[in-house]
Amino acid sequence: MDVSLLRLDATALALLGHDVALIPDSALANPTPCEGWTVADLIRHMNERHEVVNRTVLPPLDAESDDPREDFARITARWLAAAERTGPTLNLPGRGPTPTDRVLGIHFVDMLVHRWDLAAALRTALVVPERLTDAALPLARANTAPGSALNGPGGVYDRPVAEDPGGSAMDAVVALLGRNPRWSPPDR
Repeated sequence: MDVSLLRLDATALALLGHDVALIPDSALANPTPCEGWTVADLIRHMNERHEVVNRTVLPPLDAESDDPREDFARITARWLAAAERTGPTLNLPGRGPTPTDRVLGIHFVDMLVHRWDLAAALRTALVVPERLTDAALPLARANTAPGSALNGPGGVYDRPVAEDPGGSAMDAVVALLGRNPRWSPPDR
């Protein structure tokens, strides 16, 4: 396993975990760039997807709370523990043996984009360290290259949207995963 990739992933999770912990109750129903999902839905989605992978390496969780924010830190800590315990491949449900570095590379980019999703939904500024976007952009390009099973119909991402040549590296990552970097929630 590429330890530097694990460190990048852990950093993205730590930043996202900080953001999740600060979400006020009043914002849980806010719409997100993920069509049809609220902030609470997005956090539940992340928790569920993490646990699918976690359970391939670790025993199941004892219980979950009614508040997805409360579970996020515990579930993502389990993700990191599972990643550290796995070997060069991870047997993903529905996909089979997958190189651990590939899983980490996809996950790292996903966590940065979900952090962007939350910032957009909450109308807050997003500050991403340049070293993270510098690492994420080539991974996002590889993850969404033409023919990738990850994007488009049946994939986990929408088709990439056109990148703005004057946009930031984070804007490019967001666009590659099928989101409009200028998305904002509807006015209430």
